[in-house]
Amino acid sequence: MSVARTMRVHFAIDVENVYTNYTVYVTGSSASLGLWKPQNAVPLVPDAERPNRYRGFIDTTDESVKFRYFIGYMLMSETGERLIIDKWEAFSLPEIRPLQCRKSRRPMSSESCRSFRLLCRPEMHIGGLASIRRRKSNPPSPSRKRLEFTPLDVRNKQASGARISFNSGEDEEEEDEDSNAAPCALPTHSTTDVAILSDPKPKYHRQDETGAFYIEVFSEEKKRIGACYALPSSLADTAGISQLPFINSTGRPIGQISLEYLFVRALNKPIPYQSMETSYCRHWKKRNALEVGHRGAGNSYTKFAMARENTIHSLNTAAKNGADYVEFDVQLTKDKVAIIYHDFHVLVSVARRGLSSSDLTKLASGNESYDGSLDFHELPVKDLKLSQMKLLMLDHLAFPQKKDNVKKLVERGEEEEDFKPFPTLMEALVKVDPDVGFNVEVKYPMMQNNGEHECDHYFERNEFVDIILADVLNNAGNRRIMFSSFDPDICSLVATKQNKYPVFFLCVGDTQRYTPFQDQRTSTSMTAVNFAAGADLLGVNFNSEDLLKDPLPVKRANELGLVTFVWGEDLDKKENINYFKKELGVDGVIYDRIGEEERRRNVFIVEREQKRALLSSSGASTPQRAPSPVEAHTHNHGNLSPSINGNYKKSSSDPVLKEEDEDEITKITVDADKIALQPFNGIAPRFQLTQI
Repeated sequence: MSVARTMRVHFAIDVENVYTNYTVYVTGSSASLGLWKPQNAVPLVPDAERPNRYRGFIDTTDESVKFRYFIGYMLMSETGERLIIDKWEAFSLPEIRPLQCRKSRRPMSSESCRSFRLLCRPEMHIGGLASIRRRKSNPPSPSRKRLEFTPLDVRNKQASGARISFNSGEDEEEEDEDSNAAPCALPTHSTTDVAILSDPKPKYHRQDETGAFYIEVFSEEKKRIGACYALPSSLADTAGISQLPFINSTGRPIGQISLEYLFVRALNKPIPYQSMETSYCRHWKKRNALEVGHRGAGNSYTKFAMARENTIHSLNTAAKNGADYVEFDVQLTKDKVAIIYHDFHVLVSVARRGLSSSDLTKLASGNESYDGSLDFHELPVKDLKLSQMKLLMLDHLAFPQKKDNVKKLVERGEEEEDFKPFPTLMEALVKVDPDVGFNVEVKYPMMQNNGEHECDHYFERNEFVDIILADVLNNAGNRRIMFSSFDPDICSLVATKQNKYPVFFLCVGDTQRYTPFQDQRTSTSMTAVNFAAGADLLGVNFNSEDLLKDPLPVKRANELGLVTFVWGEDLDKKENINYFKKELGVDGVIYDRIGEEERRRNVFIVEREQKRALLSSSGASTPQRAPSPVEAHTHNHGNLSPSINGNYKKSSSDPVLKEEDEDEITKITVDADKIALQPFNGIAPRFQLTQI
């Protein structure tokens, strides 16, 4: 009986700009690496001779080791120490090293350890505009203002001196109720990262300088204008706008700051453990443009389509017609069930008083001559339970002005379940062809420029997103999934709460067809690109109407390493589809009636068949389909850093393994090459600034 040989595996990696109290860790498939659980990961220590290099080792009897690096830090909470994961590797699959012994000895060279850039994503978002009011004799300067945010812990006395000061008078001495208490060795809140939408480099970066924060306003000449505190009482909800008055150094109120804020809570639903083993949130294989079925087989309530939109039948029809993905809209019912439906409202038809029982019978049978005897009442989907939506005679908002050859929302008479509207998200995940991917558009109502809200008094954002994510994470299996939303805060929530699937920002841009939104992050396609890049989303989904007027946002997205999709009514024309695919080189197009005029095949099925044929000719066994293309390559546009393009190939000259016989332990050194880091769903929220 052979005894497993113990192998000592050494890890070495170069990391720039590791902040105070932050640590580089490695986790992986070995029990010595914590079995992908960050809390049990191995901390690396700085190399005394090389300031940017971190080292560590484990002893294992495993035949191979899979691993990822990440950066984290410890916070002191009310319940004790908690590990916060700040950034981590973004490759879809972890690095793997077989631990075969090598006879030759090769020293580790500096060329084999590469530096990598760090990608950031916030867990609290603040968007702010400074509104400064002064006396007429001293009008405000039209120059830009600079805001600096210093996070505070109101439970402890601040040693940083973050307080509003005055030129005259003396402050009353504060009583230190806990003067004899030992100072906390660990920080009690995270530091601040900043991203500015108008900046040419909109990525999050650490500002030079949890419960509250101190805000200072500076002029372009770096002169301090005023300051204020944002306390927990001023940020009472998980999202909203807070008006904060600020004062100058003499104590005189001089203006106010309007802060739009969003708290991102940890996903609070039963889901499979979110380990670091696999992630597709920054994964994209470059190929010909994917073709996506809009609402399945197409919009059926305002245009002609072969099947009623957003039904199981419509989604499967698109899959049968060769769609690579199907796009559909998800929102919640009153009883908080995730359903597939596009509009926030439906029409409930009610028969008028005075109709005879004979007239009511003819009306129920669908006699259109009696439609004038109906009254229509608009109700929000959020105010109807799923059982009510299944039972009531509902119509689409456009029904009173319906066109020929368009579908009714609910037909009178019996229909098969797959043909009925309002399927649940869980039903779609189970019933729709598993080879077709899902582009899940998370619908959340927004304020429009005309002053109208799409649907006010809606669900709390964190709970809303948690329900949808739980359905997907629990039922998606091996299906390819991507999320998208017009609401930038929903994009941030979805991207922060889970580490498995990518997120796209949907934007309207410059449009005459649709009512724009008030949110500045959606105002133009170029601004949408900057937001997506700053928030580390995978890409942007553009409105075709805007790109036909100005294609520059696609070029900008490519420069920032973003994946680009296009949606819109202009894609009803084949020549426009070809323009976006062949001339602009977008990564995907979303359009109606996919595969009806020109038959096509799902690209993933074609690729799988090609692999099978290749393996069959070589005599190898056929692999099982992976949930996403298994090649560890991400989107490659222009001059991208290794952290974005992810071309993950080890140089043949890299001395990956080194064997040294010492006390019957084999030492193997594992070095890093072209590492990309992606934020992980941390245990506690941290503060970051989204927009100034």
